[in-house]
Amino acid sequence: MCEQAISTIAEVNPAVRMPRGLTGWHTVSFIPMSDVSESGRWTLKQSRPLRSVATGFTAFNEGDVLVAKITPCLENSKGVHAVDLENGIGFGSTEFHVLRARPGNAPRFLFHLSQWRRFRYAAEGQMVGSAGQQRVPRAFFDEFLIADFAPSQQASIAHILDTLDTAIHETEAIIAKLKAVKQGLLQDLLTRGIDDNGELRLPQTEAPQLYKPSPLGSIPRSWETKQVSEIAEVASGSTPSREQGARYFSARGTPWVKTLDLNEDLIQATQECITVSAIRESSCRLLPAGSVLLAMYGGWEQIGRTALLAIPATTNQAISALVFRSPQTVPEFVLRALQHGRPRWQSVAASTRKDPNITKRDVLSFEIPLPGPVEQAEIAHRLRTSLSRIELEDGLLAKLQQQKAGLMDDLLTGRVRVTPLLEPTAA
Repeated sequence: MCEQAISTIAEVNPAVRMPRGLTGWHTVSFIPMSDVSESGRWTLKQSRPLRSVATGFTAFNEGDVLVAKITPCLENSKGVHAVDLENGIGFGSTEFHVLRARPGNAPRFLFHLSQWRRFRYAAEGQMVGSAGQQRVPRAFFDEFLIADFAPSQQASIAHILDTLDTAIHETEAIIAKLKAVKQGLLQDLLTRGIDDNGELRLPQTEAPQLYKPSPLGSIPRSWETKQVSEIAEVASGSTPSREQGARYFSARGTPWVKTLDLNEDLIQATQECITVSAIRESSCRLLPAGSVLLAMYGGWEQIGRTALLAIPATTNQAISALVFRSPQTVPEFVLRALQHGRPRWQSVAASTRKDPNITKRDVLSFEIPLPGPVEQAEIAHRLRTSLSRIELEDGLLAKLQQQKAGLMDDLLTGRVRVTPLLEPTAA
């Protein structure tokens, strides 16, 4: 198949066509870089008076394709097919290149081409400028070669990729909804709990007799509030000497957990492990499965992050580990209680270092609501069921994204012809 430059099928940074009769008082679409997602969507549709954006911004028309030209937006696939523009015109970041399909070419095909990872990698390699301010030059579009597809083939490829995009976006929407439901369920279960009939208790506003005051607010009458020190020993981790190299660190061995490994769920493996020698010769402590881990510092993004060990493991010194004293305590319930209480660390964390942090004393005195063991187990089970559905949809999303990436490589290189993909499957 013959090849051609992108600029043969698209005008690059073309002159804008101003709609007839448009005045400075009319509103037009406005697309800053922050309103463009890394999956090619226009997430927040803004409009502004034409007079306020007519200078100092990139102008484009209905159907144009915007491609981020600055690092790291280019590498992150920031770009969008500009459709449904108010009054047929839009303005946006000066860090966009604008592509306009030439007559006979499919704009939607051009959009998918701009989202192709091979296109992005090539553009990244052509960036010019100082570190942190590198940009894709206009000349790139004269040099990057693509297969010479007929207009009908362009439209067919776009249709196939649009179909996959729809499935991906629908799955993302399901995941977002499930996460919102999970957050609401966490709030309900950790404040109302489950009654003897297996139902959520009525809220305190409807049945105040079911609740009692506590340092954490109203809780069910059968519950207690406990400090972490009353239910668990808190162990600290450490970092073995890096100077020992492979003697202490290996790809296999005992998992060694760092704050970035804390996933708010079960930890079953880590990328970095330590050896038996490291445990024997350093202050690292082997923690039993069922220990709950809590980040003590690392900035607000990390403080209060949690995980539950599904396997015996060790940690670094930035993590506190709750090792429970009684089998009556359900570790996964405590994990969820700590997650629900995470906002309270904001008022606890000290700023005695460059980054805010919490201390072992803070962890020991932290209070959580605690129902009986049966109710703990049921609450943990219901939250696990909710998480399992999210994990299932996450897996489906990953497969769809992988399928799309592979199909884009096949179709946009011409390695796989599009026509057989559109033929009906024989019964």
